[in-house]
Amino acid sequence: MKTPHFSGSKLPPASEYALIIGAGATAAMSMAAQQVAVATLPVTTLVALGLLNRYRLDQRLQDSETSGPTQEEATHKQAPAAPQRVTAQPRPDAISARPQVATTPTTSARFSEQRAYIHETLAKKMQARADFASVQQASLKKVGAYLQQTRQEKSLSLEDVYQRTFIQTYTLRALETGNLNQLPEPFYIRAFIQKYASALGLEGAALAADFPMP
Repeated sequence: MKTPHFSGSKLPPASEYALIIGAGATAAMSMAAQQVAVATLPVTTLVALGLLNRYRLDQRLQDSETSGPTQEEATHKQAPAAPQRVTAQPRPDAISARPQVATTPTTSARFSEQRAYIHETLAKKMQARADFASVQQASLKKVGAYLQQTRQEKSLSLEDVYQRTFIQTYTLRALETGNLNQLPEPFYIRAFIQKYASALGLEGAALAADFPMP
């Protein structure tokens, strides 16, 4: 910090120098004339002026120190450092502690109704399939027994029927016994019945129509 320069002394530097020189000359002349009392007067005056100027200078220095910080220091104090932005990650326990959306009774009841409806629909479909499979099973056994009886009356073996229809013997046996699990889709079952019956000289289309289709 620079020390301020004050020019508050009432006597300019040139006047002070002139006064000092004059006082010195007067003191020398007085001492030469052995006038001690007159010689000490200018020196006393000079010392008093010096003390007065020193007092004024010290007073102004104290006033400048108590008046506050300098402009540069005030600028540093008025411009604080910008705080750094820190992004905090949420803690796992804070995430788990978040309030959960409560399920209203209306929503819960609606879900229960939908679930019950789905189960009921699936149960009905499965029951309908089981009932239809039972009908197909009964119809196939009836048609198969009639085909087997006709084949035996004609003294034909399954191999003989295979030579006429090119239907595998295990498929012919499944048709006669009504084993629905060993046969393909209902469309092919109808085709096998019609071809088997026609090979025996029967109305194949009529017998095939007795087997129900979904």
